[in-house]
Amino acid sequence: METDVAGTGIVKVRISNTLSEGEKKAIASRKVKVKEGLDKLGIPCDADKIPNIAVLASGGALRAMIALYRTLVELKKYNLLDCVMYLGGVSGSTWCMPDLYKNEDWEDKIETLEKRQHENLVQGHLEIEKAIKAVLEAVEDEHYSLTDIWSYFLLHELLNQFDETELSAHATSCENGKNPYPIYAAVDQETYQKQHAGTWFEFTPHEAGLPGLGAYVDIKYFWSIFQNGQMVEEKKAKNICYLKGLWGSALGSKEELKKKIEGSLRHLRDLLRHHTSTYSSSTDLDQDDQKLNILYEGYHSLLELHLSESLDGREAEKHFDDLENILKNYSSSKSYELLREIRQTWYSADEETRKNEHLRLFHALDTDFGGKYHSDDQALYKVIKKTWLCLRMWTWGKTNNFLYRCSDVEFPELTSKAAVSLIDAGLAINTAYPPILRPERDVKLILSFDFSAGDPFLTIRQAAEYCDAHGIPFPKIDGGELQDIDNPSDCYIFRGEQVPTVMHFPQFNNVNCPGEVAKYREQFSTFKMSYSDEEIEKLLTATMKNVANVQEKIQEEIKRIVGPPSQKA
Repeated sequence: METDVAGTGIVKVRISNTLSEGEKKAIASRKVKVKEGLDKLGIPCDADKIPNIAVLASGGALRAMIALYRTLVELKKYNLLDCVMYLGGVSGSTWCMPDLYKNEDWEDKIETLEKRQHENLVQGHLEIEKAIKAVLEAVEDEHYSLTDIWSYFLLHELLNQFDETELSAHATSCENGKNPYPIYAAVDQETYQKQHAGTWFEFTPHEAGLPGLGAYVDIKYFWSIFQNGQMVEEKKAKNICYLKGLWGSALGSKEELKKKIEGSLRHLRDLLRHHTSTYSSSTDLDQDDQKLNILYEGYHSLLELHLSESLDGREAEKHFDDLENILKNYSSSKSYELLREIRQTWYSADEETRKNEHLRLFHALDTDFGGKYHSDDQALYKVIKKTWLCLRMWTWGKTNNFLYRCSDVEFPELTSKAAVSLIDAGLAINTAYPPILRPERDVKLILSFDFSAGDPFLTIRQAAEYCDAHGIPFPKIDGGELQDIDNPSDCYIFRGEQVPTVMHFPQFNNVNCPGEVAKYREQFSTFKMSYSDEEIEKLLTATMKNVANVQEKIQEEIKRIVGPPSQKA
């Protein structure tokens, strides 16, 4: 099957293990640049033997984004960036990459782009009107999820950026050969813990799909509705602002994320109330306000009740009290009557009954205090209701499944689902090894810059386990080398026969911050939501030292992989 059937206007799923035509074009163009880069390093290489070198950047929220910028700056400084064919990222690193590819020659401008990003983090501003518009459009979609409000409000506020362009617009920045080819990743929410062939999704400026199944679709149509491998309804493509949220949503624990989303929803509620149209009377406004507040606070208490039952049943009593207090002036309402009824039998009921009763109460609140509002409040009502439902079900990244009922793919675990929910790939492996190790990409050397918090060796151990389980060539990892978690070195090299070489670089180590690894990890935690000028400079300095300390080892490894040039007559 082809993604685009020429001359017919039919869009189909591409079932193949080959690279997309766009990626092939980009790689062919980039090989010329890589050859020039090798020449600059004094590494002669035959044009037909140029090795594919990949830089992999891990997740780590703002820490990873800031560090990736400086890593690329330093690789450029030592003429190493010119030798890189692929740039792969997950989570926080993907907050950096799309901003680069807006520029057709970003590799040449990386110092300027890093400076601009630094200034934007400290001095940038929110584009509230765009954020509100995006959320109100998203809530009309049947696949609205927490990713929408996370992307357009929380991440927007964190990065001070609202990029409305689409990923397909970055194709030119790859096909001209001036920059490495970018690969982003997400994983299926239902299967990321066991990671089967349908778990890892990759995104490039040309296609999105599943390397494990050899199934892809043009990136412009990934969000559309497909059946049996053919598009039946085109949907608007998601913008970069949304995609950053899709790729990078594993900022913290479920409880931390829930709190942040609740705060964002409350902020949106206040903003929309401020932007409310003029009503025919102030009484209408007051009544809408009152009903929406009851609905909001009622949903909040219901969600807390749901979470407390998952953790500790003793907390339920407090949330029942909160709900009764919210509804005390509406004792004749269906909600109040049902609340009193449920409370009496709650502790003697089994888990399934409690879930059903919880939903009954949710819908009773909706019946009593939902309903008809004026136009702006109607939109707000939809956002409140859908967001709380998504919070209860913990629904992220929901989108149409382009492999739905696709008879050319024998994988019923995926093809039976009309929609999939995608989340941050860092929850599976915090570095994009699965897509970068796709055999067709023929990567010979991986430069793994690990910006993870905590165990600096977790990603490479997980990658080795994944590759072993799926029959993917990967070097043997000697666990004896990876013992000193709290005081790692700056470079670990893993080689083998007929496998790519992996160079692993922990962000904070005993070379760039000797005796202070724990202090750096604490100061630059994943949960750190803002950075001062001084903190950014400190993180950049540590990153600069890290690359400076390993750049000679990288050059030596490139020489080893390239080998001596052939002797031609």
